[in-house]
Amino acid sequence: MGIAVLENTNLIWRGIKALKHRKISHRFLKEARKIILELFEDYEPYVLVLEKTFFVQSKRSSLLNVLTDEIKHLGKRKGLRIFEYAPTTVRKFICQDGKATKMETARIIATRYYPWLYYDYAKEKGKAWFKEKYWLHAFDAIALGLMCYYHDLDGKIAPRVT
Repeated sequence: MGIAVLENTNLIWRGIKALKHRKISHRFLKEARKIILELFEDYEPYVLVLEKTFFVQSKRSSLLNVLTDEIKHLGKRKGLRIFEYAPTTVRKFICQDGKATKMETARIIATRYYPWLYYDYAKEKGKAWFKEKYWLHAFDAIALGLMCYYHDLDGKIAPRVT
């Protein structure tokens, strides 16, 4: 699960939270809930931005939809403003290209917004096509935060975005 914390466009923290119990749904959700609540406590966000999930007929995707609903529920309980964007919409916004890939989005973020992330981008770019691109999840989260800041918050001074 890629996570980014931004204050306006300042990237405060970014990372990956790996969830271990994927085969036991109640443990998976409990672990995710704990991680999200810790992040809420540590960073005290006012806005929560999520990537829209698309339902596909598989057990894994249905669990992802339940997880997304749980995260939204936790955000609502904390009184956060919640925004959701489709991945294609975010990529089009960041890259100015409707057919941009995750890797292209990461390149734009690492070259135009946060040059100090270029090493993470280059590491992912060098991997074989069939290897998991670990840091791309964090780049996706950063892109979501930027999309929200510029699109829905109108680039105005805003509290932290998680």
